[in-house]
Amino acid sequence: MSNLRYTILLLALVLSMGSWAQKGSKSPYSTYGLGELNREGYASFAGMGGTALGATDSAIVNSMNPASYAYIGRSLPVFQLGMNGRLSQFSTIDQTTNQQHFGLNQFQLALPIKKHWGAGIGIKPYSFKGYTITNYTIEDEDTTQLAVSEGSGGVRIANLGVSYQPLDFSKKHNKYRSYKVYTSDSTSKVVKVDTIKGNRISRLSLGAQANYLFGTAQKTRSSEFLPSSTSIFNARAESGTRLSGLMYELGLNYQFGFESPALSNVLSIGATFSPATEVRAYQDLYSYSYVGSFYRGQSVSVLDTIEFIRDSEGVIYKPQSIGVGLEYRIRPFKSSSFIRLTADVKQEQWSTFYTQFDETTVNGGLRDRTYLGLGLEWTPLSGTSVLDQGQFMSKLHYRFGFSYTQTEWNVEGLDGNMVGINNYGMSFGLGIPVRVNNSNTNINFAANLGNLGTTENGLIQEQYVGLFVGLSITPLSSNRWFVKRKYN
Repeated sequence: MSNLRYTILLLALVLSMGSWAQKGSKSPYSTYGLGELNREGYASFAGMGGTALGATDSAIVNSMNPASYAYIGRSLPVFQLGMNGRLSQFSTIDQTTNQQHFGLNQFQLALPIKKHWGAGIGIKPYSFKGYTITNYTIEDEDTTQLAVSEGSGGVRIANLGVSYQPLDFSKKHNKYRSYKVYTSDSTSKVVKVDTIKGNRISRLSLGAQANYLFGTAQKTRSSEFLPSSTSIFNARAESGTRLSGLMYELGLNYQFGFESPALSNVLSIGATFSPATEVRAYQDLYSYSYVGSFYRGQSVSVLDTIEFIRDSEGVIYKPQSIGVGLEYRIRPFKSSSFIRLTADVKQEQWSTFYTQFDETTVNGGLRDRTYLGLGLEWTPLSGTSVLDQGQFMSKLHYRFGFSYTQTEWNVEGLDGNMVGINNYGMSFGLGIPVRVNNSNTNINFAANLGNLGTTENGLIQEQYVGLFVGLSITPLSSNRWFVKRKYN
């Protein structure tokens, strides 16, 4: 094994071990359900509105549809690291505050097992909690109550998937067809006739993935009084919900169209399905009374333990989800430019979400979640060598996208009515192909401008800029892995 392989494996191990404590949300809405769900994923997909269900790329790991693993190049594994962050401005009708966070988002590895088979393994976030909400109220003429609600932690996914391609019409039958293309001048007179030889394709891949959910979502609620009194004590309740269970996901991808070095016209259809699952969970609770103040920098003294529960076993109901995605790839005749159009829709039945501990079932009070996304990628000179420095800007991947999410959050407004929280976003991205030593490397950047929630009815609006950075590394074709050498 070359030094490059050792370096990649060591880097991935170190970064993935440091990923558990990263915070991925500052939103007060993450108090509901399992927190704020991670949707955008890897940087290249985030730049296209988060669309990925129909995407296949031999140089990028797409863990959002396990059927994509079969398209990884033979003997050419892909190592992928992602980071993301968010700059947020939270507003009410009369107040504004700014928050930010940035950290490691995911590590993914895709492996070509053998012909028509591929596998993927990795770690990525599923949901995050991260908020601090304070509220002052006047209890009587000389006593003020400070109520503080805090959340931290979240849930992550360790995914392991496999994909098989039972149908590859283009390779098995190797059918070539000729296409006549007429090029006209301004007088509409035919000036040239070209014949293109290419491959009519029809491919089908199927995938399955096991996702191990783990992590702890913590909540802390405190009630403090000022000034302190010998008759009124402060109180705090610390609770943690720890997940440790499996959920499953199935995927398919079907592609058909025409491919040649001069012209490409391919439609890819992807779909995923994840059945509803009761995920094993454990709950801890520690509540106590105390004197002093955590929030005024004073030393505190615990007076009495009100309740202590440890490792109470139960379940959390992860709802069913289904998604469909399209990807249309086109390279116009007599042009080396490449265009990719994508569209995704995904629906998750969070209205059925509940938690169950000590035979007590609590409904989550959520609604169904719906995501819609559109994306565009344009590569002006995709057919040129990445070593041609004279046309470097023309070999970059330029990405754009739009997204809309009807989130699962249903929040009570000041008038007592429930208000659904929606998320709108516009994204931009850039992919940079480079060659480093014995590898092809893709560096991806993306930015997402979004609006979550509203200031109406006493609620909170978040206007944010999401930032994404991704690195995908693939060995050169001359440095294939898992190949038995005939000569040393």
